[in-house]
Amino acid sequence: MEDSIIGINGYSTDTPGIDGNIKYDPESFIVNEIPVTIPENNNGKYTILKVRLRNWDTNKFLMYLADQLHISNKRITYAGTKDKIGITTQYFCINMPENQQINNISIKDAEIISSFRTDKLVKLGDLLGNEFIISIQSTDDNTQKIGETVESIVKNGGFPNFYGYQRFGSIRANTHKIGKLLVQNKYEDAVKTYIYDPEFDREDYRRTFGETGDAKRAIKEFPEYLTFERSLLGYIIRENTYKNAFSVFPRNLSMLFIHAYQSYLFNRILSDRMKYAGSMHKVLEGDLLYPVDRYFNPDRSQLIRASSYNIEKLNNLSRENRIRTVIPLIGYSTELSSGIEGEIESRIMAEEGIEKKDFNLSSDRRLGSSGDYRIMSVLPVDFKIIEKNRINFSLGKGIYATSLLRELIKGDLN
Repeated sequence: MEDSIIGINGYSTDTPGIDGNIKYDPESFIVNEIPVTIPENNNGKYTILKVRLRNWDTNKFLMYLADQLHISNKRITYAGTKDKIGITTQYFCINMPENQQINNISIKDAEIISSFRTDKLVKLGDLLGNEFIISIQSTDDNTQKIGETVESIVKNGGFPNFYGYQRFGSIRANTHKIGKLLVQNKYEDAVKTYIYDPEFDREDYRRTFGETGDAKRAIKEFPEYLTFERSLLGYIIRENTYKNAFSVFPRNLSMLFIHAYQSYLFNRILSDRMKYAGSMHKVLEGDLLYPVDRYFNPDRSQLIRASSYNIEKLNNLSRENRIRTVIPLIGYSTELSSGIEGEIESRIMAEEGIEKKDFNLSSDRRLGSSGDYRIMSVLPVDFKIIEKNRINFSLGKGIYATSLLRELIKGDLN
């Protein structure tokens, strides 16, 4: 798939790309969570499990874990979600009395590294970042090319903090299309696109539904494993309407469509911003900025606007990697930038035919989004080439390793 499908265009470096692939086997993509401090307390309310998983989707593992412990999956939380392909070390938090059930857990391709009690509830986002150990499959020794690109990234102030394909669906990269239809109050079109998208779907049963709209026939033909599609079809049959069909999904799943569209807009805005700004850390008048820590995690309590009075100071802080320009994840109450960055944001919204108020979602109020901000560039932390075509680095939470790998490979990562 072309990166433009998810709003990405251009690179921050002009160094030669590597002829190689990633994620060709689980051992080629290792991710270790870097958690926030979790104080141990033998009498604490929660049990923390540090687990090494091989080719496990985070939410599916959670369901298997809950089944083994004979508890509701709502009593298990985690610090971060991970892709299925790879070896990941993750932290899970279990709300249950201490007993021997932990020692009896036996799940294929899952190893409990350690466990302890705590009074701290670990929830999504309780991470400093993630450490990555990634092997690039290539017949060539790309040590020099990798070194040159990373040197260019550091000199240029970072790589673009794009949202990767994981945000949009690795097989059917269309969640943002559905999100846009919802924002545009085209609810029926959104439901139909989820069930059948002619851009991606080739299966006869999907195509037949697209041609006939016959939900009763479709539910007989759609495979059992397509549980979400079948849930929508069941709703359409029962209620004889598409209105509120996404109510059969948990709210957090339905919100993925809106978040994906906000991410697509972010990618488009950042792609255009790269043409104007030059270096990735350059601050322009009208920019909005956050202070950042060592891993480029933002301090969201301090949103700063660049003006003629503070622009020199902010550029100095940006060069020192203490602050970064943000781009809005547009929602109904998002404060937009001004200056050149604000012009880019307004132009792309006009091209998309949307306004901030549309994110109130008159078609489904429970899916409304007020918006957020995301820094536009980051640096890999403690980057090392540990052997031929094998690299080790850390990134802050929510930063996609594939965005760095895209700069190295300059080709299709999907």
